[in-house]
Amino acid sequence: MGRKQLAGIIAAAALGVLVVGYGAAFAFAGDKIPGDTTVLGIPIGGLSKDAAKAKLDAGLKDRIAAPIALKAGESKFTVAPADAGLTVDVDATVEAAGAGRSLSPARIWHALTGGDAVEPVVDKDDARLKAAIDKLAAQVNRPATEGTITFKGTEPVTHQPAPGLQLDAAKAPAAVVAAYPSDGNPKDLPVGVTQPKAGNDAIKKALTDFAEPAMSGPVRLTVGTKSVELQPAEIAPALTLTAQDGQVIPALRTKTLEPLFQQRFKALETLPKDATVQIVGAGPKVIPAVDGMVVDRTKVGAAILAILPKPTGERRAAVPLTPTKAKFTTEQATALGITEKMGDFQTQFPHAPYRNTNIGTAARKINGTLLKPNETFSLNKIVGERTKENGFTEGYIISGGKFEKDLGGGVSQSATTTFNAAFFAGLKVLEHKAHSVYISRYPVGREATVAWPNVDLKFLNDSGHGILVQTVFKPSTPGNSGSIRVIIWGTKVWDITAGQSAKTNFRQPVVQYNPAAGCEAQAPTPGFDITIFRYFAKNGARVKTEQFTTKYNAANDIRCGPKPGTTPTPPPGGTTTPPGRVKPPTKPAS
Repeated sequence: MGRKQLAGIIAAAALGVLVVGYGAAFAFAGDKIPGDTTVLGIPIGGLSKDAAKAKLDAGLKDRIAAPIALKAGESKFTVAPADAGLTVDVDATVEAAGAGRSLSPARIWHALTGGDAVEPVVDKDDARLKAAIDKLAAQVNRPATEGTITFKGTEPVTHQPAPGLQLDAAKAPAAVVAAYPSDGNPKDLPVGVTQPKAGNDAIKKALTDFAEPAMSGPVRLTVGTKSVELQPAEIAPALTLTAQDGQVIPALRTKTLEPLFQQRFKALETLPKDATVQIVGAGPKVIPAVDGMVVDRTKVGAAILAILPKPTGERRAAVPLTPTKAKFTTEQATALGITEKMGDFQTQFPHAPYRNTNIGTAARKINGTLLKPNETFSLNKIVGERTKENGFTEGYIISGGKFEKDLGGGVSQSATTTFNAAFFAGLKVLEHKAHSVYISRYPVGREATVAWPNVDLKFLNDSGHGILVQTVFKPSTPGNSGSIRVIIWGTKVWDITAGQSAKTNFRQPVVQYNPAAGCEAQAPTPGFDITIFRYFAKNGARVKTEQFTTKYNAANDIRCGPKPGTTPTPPPGGTTTPPGRVKPPTKPAS
């Protein structure tokens, strides 16, 4: 065998070894990902494509939906990935990691020995990402904060200036994408910084030159020979010093001080009085408006600011008065046209001290009520809650078809009388409710009860002119009835008459025995239905008709004590009242 033949055999053998080794390496590497590969810290090296996808899906499950943590300066923000249209493409990420078979020796070698950290492939929706950036900018962007001085009590409190931030809208999308998926540690946003115009030195100077002297003592405001003092503690809540254009400017919120001004300036000014309409003698009269002279609110703030930094002995300023017209003029009051009676009604009530108190109190509160066109009368609003503090006492009311004692019993007499006055004045009744049982001293079907706060009497002044409600109250005495009269003045529009149907659907009362200690006996009254008609006429001709139906319940015959033939249960430590009927007095409520 020659040398050439031997060399050929050796070369062939070597090639065979290489081919066998290459085949073995190719078979071992397969379609596996390079051994040291990680994605966001998740090792996927040595795994097949499918196994790597499954591991990434599990490992990124929580992170891909977690809010993206961001920061700008000392402020932190978050963006929801779904709002920004961001998702991780796991398939593309695994491909980018080098998964898949290859005949390339370099690829096989890399699969066996290589691998490194691979960034996830992020898909984005550009439109949603832009919307998220715009929303983020609204949170991030802030102007530079100029220094201010406010007051806690009378002590000045300084607030140092702070730089402003402006999100770089061009670079922000890439920064948000780069921060996704978030590891919970905020990533920096690209921002520009703007500096305040006035520095700390200006705030220090304002503190020394203005804030501290401002709280050193009272200021005195004068009008002629009259004067008032305002104390530092009264001024401080409205005083602020703010840096503007490199300087610190004091400001006084005079609206905050207006309640104080109204109280303290009474000695300096004469307030205007609105015109009104009142009953004078036998009828209504316009009471003219009176113009006033009040402290000029447009100049008082500047006057106070001018003297606040001054030392004791110089903390005084004159404030001007300005003529101020009444808001409701004499001409406007005259134009209301309140000249004649529109409706007039009177009811009487039997003597009871509580009725004198409650009906009288309600009458005084209603008296003089002035309604401009399209304004609404509300008895509850005008009379107020029936409390002792509001002038009312306990009296009989109707509750659940029974007479009971409660504050304000009797006020419904005022409501019924006012309702009828409005009825005959032709005004639009918005809300009224009849008593649940019929009370004989009221016009049948044409009456009203009230209860705080939900049961009200309301009517609308739809006359086109003003109206004035007058009440005339006469208290009762033992043996003599009392009365309440309600007159509605204005410009008469309608001639009103009333009519009614026959009573129908009678409901008979039943006998009830009540052994309770607080029992209130009650006389029986049948229930029934009745329809009321209101006829509107002009110049003797009927124009329209309104109607409403009232349904009265029966007032049961309530007898105090046990039912005859039953054995009463004695109260603890005492005896029972002998059985039998106690004759119930008639106790009309309200």
